[in-house]
Amino acid sequence: MDRKEFLKGACGLGICGCALNFLGKPEKLRAEDAAPPDQRLAFARYQVANMVGFMAADAAAAACAGIIEKTGRECAKLGQLQVKFKGDPEGYFAAIKKAWGTDSTWDKEKGIITIAVSEGECGCPLVDSKRTPAFWCNCSVGYQKESFETIFGKPMQVSLKESKLGGSKRCIFEVKLS
Repeated sequence: MDRKEFLKGACGLGICGCALNFLGKPEKLRAEDAAPPDQRLAFARYQVANMVGFMAADAAAAACAGIIEKTGRECAKLGQLQVKFKGDPEGYFAAIKKAWGTDSTWDKEKGIITIAVSEGECGCPLVDSKRTPAFWCNCSVGYQKESFETIFGKPMQVSLKESKLGGSKRCIFEVKLS
């Protein structure tokens, strides 16, 4: 094959490749055709698990928990679900039940809200369920705190009662109106 024939063939393949992009991606026909898991995400999960483990072992674990809690607050801010329900906690409860199967109870007399996340794997994409220590759950405490402070417009106290990473089937949070 000479250079001219090579270039004609390569350009022809390039045009076909571009045309296929306009037609859309072909559907996967078999499970074997599925794309392999993104190794970058697996690596990120591994590194987050390591980092959190190092933080939990540090003498300044309380300060580290606060940093992780701030991370959860930022996650809630990105999602923005709570913003739609300012002043409407009942609407928020219905929305999280529909979206994630999260159960909520509100004892108005005591000012205590209980949030029970549905069973199954942790919903955080950064969690490696085999490696990430339960210390990471401080992130979810921050998520809950940011969500409910936005909904009620005042400071809240949040405590983690049970955690999937800590061995429970569900994550359960207690939220108190301050």
